[in-house]
Amino acid sequence: MNRPASPLRIRAFVWSGVAAFVGAVIAVSVLLAWNARQVALADSEAQAARFVAGAEAALNRSLLGVDVLLAGMEDLLGLSGKQPGEIDARAAGVRLRSAAMQNLMVRYAALLDAQGRVLVSSDAAGARLASRLPAGFLDAVASQPISTLMISAPVVSFASSERVLYLARQLRLADQAVAVAIAEVPVVAITNVLIQGVEIRGLQVTLERAGGQLLLSAPNRDDTAAATLSPTLDELAAQRLQWDSPARLTREPALVVYRPILYQDLRIAASIPLDDALQTWHGQRNTIALTALVFAVMIVVAGLVALQYLERLSQARLDIARSKATLDQALQSMVSGFMVLDSRHEVVQWNHQFEEIFPWLRDLMARGLPFRQLLEADAVQQLPGADAETRARWVHERLKQQMHHSDSHEQVQPSGRTIQITERPTPDGGLVITYHDVTALRQANAEIESLAFYDPLTNLPNRRLLTDRMQHAVAASVRSGQYGALLFLDLDHFKTLNDTLGHEVGDALLRQVAQRLKACVRREDTVARLGGDEFVVMLHEISAHRDEAAAQARRVGEKILRRLNLPYTLGNHVHHSTPSIGVTLMGGSQQLSVDLLKEADIAMYQVKSQGRNGMCFFDPEMQVAISARARLEADLQTALTGRQFELHYQPQFNLAGRIIGAEALIRWRHPDRGLITPGSFIGVAEESELIVPIGHWVLRTACKQLAAWASDPRYRHVQVSVNVSARQFRQRDFVARVVEVLRETGARAHLLKLELTESLVLDNVDDTVNKMGLLKTKGVRFSLDDFGTGYSSLAYLTRLPLDQLKIDQSFVRNLGVRHTDDVIVQTIIGMARNLELDVIAEGVETQVQKDTLAEYGCQLFQGYLMGMPQPAAELELMLHAAARAPAPPPAVVPEPAPLPSASPPG
Repeated sequence: MNRPASPLRIRAFVWSGVAAFVGAVIAVSVLLAWNARQVALADSEAQAARFVAGAEAALNRSLLGVDVLLAGMEDLLGLSGKQPGEIDARAAGVRLRSAAMQNLMVRYAALLDAQGRVLVSSDAAGARLASRLPAGFLDAVASQPISTLMISAPVVSFASSERVLYLARQLRLADQAVAVAIAEVPVVAITNVLIQGVEIRGLQVTLERAGGQLLLSAPNRDDTAAATLSPTLDELAAQRLQWDSPARLTREPALVVYRPILYQDLRIAASIPLDDALQTWHGQRNTIALTALVFAVMIVVAGLVALQYLERLSQARLDIARSKATLDQALQSMVSGFMVLDSRHEVVQWNHQFEEIFPWLRDLMARGLPFRQLLEADAVQQLPGADAETRARWVHERLKQQMHHSDSHEQVQPSGRTIQITERPTPDGGLVITYHDVTALRQANAEIESLAFYDPLTNLPNRRLLTDRMQHAVAASVRSGQYGALLFLDLDHFKTLNDTLGHEVGDALLRQVAQRLKACVRREDTVARLGGDEFVVMLHEISAHRDEAAAQARRVGEKILRRLNLPYTLGNHVHHSTPSIGVTLMGGSQQLSVDLLKEADIAMYQVKSQGRNGMCFFDPEMQVAISARARLEADLQTALTGRQFELHYQPQFNLAGRIIGAEALIRWRHPDRGLITPGSFIGVAEESELIVPIGHWVLRTACKQLAAWASDPRYRHVQVSVNVSARQFRQRDFVARVVEVLRETGARAHLLKLELTESLVLDNVDDTVNKMGLLKTKGVRFSLDDFGTGYSSLAYLTRLPLDQLKIDQSFVRNLGVRHTDDVIVQTIIGMARNLELDVIAEGVETQVQKDTLAEYGCQLFQGYLMGMPQPAAELELMLHAAARAPAPPPAVVPEPAPLPSASPPG
């Protein structure tokens, strides 16, 4: 007996371990989230730096183009040799307009004197240019000691109502008078140059002077006058703020990166708000938190399980250790290794995960180490036992891969780990190399491929892989002229095994069958499982001659039959199973895999129909029969819904010739084929389960006819016999449906006689007796149809609540021809008399047959001799005529002849 304190210590130990693991998960999750945040900030910082560098270069180029235009006005207009009054404004305007149109940023250009009068303009509106310039701008340009490009504060253009900047440069005329070259540039044009189509979440771009005066921004501000931003960019740089710097436009915490341009102490600044930079990280953080929660829940559940099984504490501790190892491995796989190289491809930085992936390089790692030297050391580990030349070739190929930065490649280590390597260039010409362990992913892909193309139970190819191999085999057969074969196998009575011994035993049988099939064929052949108990064997290129290929396929099929007929040991059971095999040849022409499978399947079902445990080759006539059967099933569906069925009634007579009843027989009034007898379609209806609704229609129609006859004294005595199929009788609600039909139609139950076959009643005697007994309480009568054709019916005859036996027409047809049939008929009549059952003979076609039956004691008759099946209206005419005719003299019933001996007389 355990001491009371022992479980408490165990619980304390378990919960301490759980708490430790959960704490580890939380700590690692926090670390991962923090690392992801830093990576997100670093990525945004790199984006901002790249953007500002590109914007600076683009703006410098664009402003240089405008500067060249302004500086070139002196030569373009010939100003050095002209006085102010000598300039031809019209001709000079044409030349200036042509030059201005070549610069896409310039709206128009003009030449002004020191007082602001327009000397030359590329546009007629240039005459009003002086009134648009910001105050003091013209004087500032004219008073420059050295001519440089100057940029005005933004103003609103009166002509276009948009914000513009004026770029100006001082020029000298022939008399050394000061002239100012002016170009009007829309702010939006400069903004487009700055943005360059870059899309960075939350990006704020400003062009401002060193003192903070804002010239333009993106997104654009609505201020009509130039704003002054505070603090200035130089003050921000002095404070060394990173992500706490105020954004230049919105003032929210952000990263601000700026660079000066070539002209007039201007700076380009890019601000990325902290919230926008961390937008993607928020989702990563939530994912990490959810993952950590899942792992924490798993650990807690593991602790609960451990507490429930205290007696297996050591095993629980082992499970916890395994779980911890799995958790550690999973957490480590979330972090990729990385390495940064400078422009000379020397090592700048690396992380701990890189050392975990390449532990043999840990002692070698150092800043400034050439990457080639690192690869040479790695080659020793990657190519153990290789010579120096082979290793040098490996290093050379690895360095060539660095030229394709957009492609990732993989490296399989000697340990079997697969490392995905991705290399991306840095702005300074270096490289960032990431190493990601994708071993688990590759293994998962392999498992997915296995599940997609192989059967998980038998590990055989499934239908998809088989179809692919069949298409390749057919194509190869067409090229080579070699025939192959396809064998379609189905295990006989497999469902019975599953139902009686369970699916586990059935699965064991399927696995053994798969092993035996593989042992019967060559390595290049294919054994596949389509599902359930269906297998396919594809024999590849067995002969160039069709007959020889068929013979080879037959030999393989016979070998499979012999092997699969051997007993199976399934646990404690010894089971005997047999297959049905359909065979078709493939080759000689291009064939679809689905057609080949259909042919083999048809041949297999031919074996099923012939008794199973055999082999059959495909015959095109089978396909014709199958197609005809499918069309017949579709026509039967249409007939049922389109009211194409009708009932004919074959009268039944007593010995005196009076009609005492009729058998309801279905006929099909086909719109194209005319009247069709049941022998042409009942078999298909039975197999397709259409017999159930058809049988219900027959029962309802016959009962409606009984109800219609009940009101006429001439017909109200007529009984109607209805044939009931086995599938219909075995329905659970059969009794309820018969009773419901009698209630709905108003037919008298004692006039309804249901005819059952021997095979039906013997299939499940107890169920048959119960259903017949329930209907007998309602007044329904029963007749045993085709009596005498079975084998065991006599043993159960006394248990069945029958009213009548029906002698099969096969015995009636041979009366007086085959002595044994006379013996059987007399035996049936004598037995029915002893059991107080009526006897009716069907198929009576001659007077001799009727007289012989009467001599043996039969009182009721049905057959073509007395009346053929006919519509209800014609049967009513017969009954009407019989009612008007004088009553016949009473028939003389002969004494039943004694039963003859079993052997004919000598």
